[in-house]
Amino acid sequence: MMLRAVSSIKVKVELKPVVDNFVFMLHYRYTYIIYIMATFLTTLYDAIGDKIECMSGIDSDSFGDVVNNYCFIMGTFTVDRLHGLQTGRQVPHPGVGPAEAEDSVTYHAYYQWVPFILFVQGVMFYVPHWLWKVWEGGLFKHIIQDLSVRDYLGNNLGNYFNKEQGFKTLAKYIMRTMNGHRMWAYRFFFCELLNLLVVVATLFFTDWFLGGEFLTYGANVFAVASLDPENRTDPMTYVFPRMAKCTFRSFGASGTIQVRDVMCLIATNIINEKIYLFLWVWLVLLTALTALWMLYRLLTILLPPFRNLLLRTHVNPSVRKELQNILRRTTLSDWLLLYSLAKNMERSMFSEFLLFLHGEMQQETQDKVALKQSLLNEDFRHSDGKGKRENELPY
Repeated sequence: MMLRAVSSIKVKVELKPVVDNFVFMLHYRYTYIIYIMATFLTTLYDAIGDKIECMSGIDSDSFGDVVNNYCFIMGTFTVDRLHGLQTGRQVPHPGVGPAEAEDSVTYHAYYQWVPFILFVQGVMFYVPHWLWKVWEGGLFKHIIQDLSVRDYLGNNLGNYFNKEQGFKTLAKYIMRTMNGHRMWAYRFFFCELLNLLVVVATLFFTDWFLGGEFLTYGANVFAVASLDPENRTDPMTYVFPRMAKCTFRSFGASGTIQVRDVMCLIATNIINEKIYLFLWVWLVLLTALTALWMLYRLLTILLPPFRNLLLRTHVNPSVRKELQNILRRTTLSDWLLLYSLAKNMERSMFSEFLLFLHGEMQQETQDKVALKQSLLNEDFRHSDGKGKRENELPY
């Protein structure tokens, strides 16, 4: 049943008009799906056998079940001193052996929480996207109308023949809302920053969850990958032990307390160690890529020439002069809107729109000049010919 559920997951890819970018999608689409699939994999106990199986030493299924459940709930432990010893000669398994009074031990009780933690972390990667969708409210999709790549290059050729009407509506909107999208832009920048905060928080929380071993987990695994398996300490068996010890106490036949020091096979760690190795690689790359993207975002915010140069790469060379004239009247939020339009519109279509927008802006400027001149002429006609109004008193 669980395998069928995993196989039913599909990634829906469409050329929908969106403001976000590829790095943003890595968080809410790919990382979210990776964590949800990892959650399913950690619950596939039927594929690996019992989640934990302890050698109680008593031929009783009911007693063995009690020991297994107790050790899974209360946790197992390994002896730190025994991890560096040779397996098969000095110790039966890494970290497994009799503990002395002064020995430090590491308890492993995290595995019962792994599915819950993975699910919550997956949801956290989706939160910035959800928050942006709530704040944005479909505004950009309404602004771009049917001028996006999907609509323009689709089967509906009517969008091509009606593009002039779309240009007119879009140009009128941009001209009327100049510098009116500041909150819209600031919220988007905040969601991008929130992506970085989520991935960094996930790294450090996972490190705390695994006892301070996650930040160096992948590096340690790759460092010993080429060494002889017989003479190396495998980091995966240290963080995710396959065999561990558990202390179970019960009453004997005479009523005295009997202490059983049992060894337990933690089968679920066979999957956990691979999942967290992949997550380590993914999170490290995602953190680096998101940090670089936020550096890029900071440059676009602080350097107007840089963001104008970015927009020039999305237009035909023949309209770059008109684009420069348009950018002289725009702010950061206006640039983000134009840049989002450029990413979602076909290059020639966006270039045509810029020509139309530039013409509308020039016409608006000419209308304002004509109106101002008309007002001046009207004022002159009501004057006495010497620059004074008739109802004004001489000095």
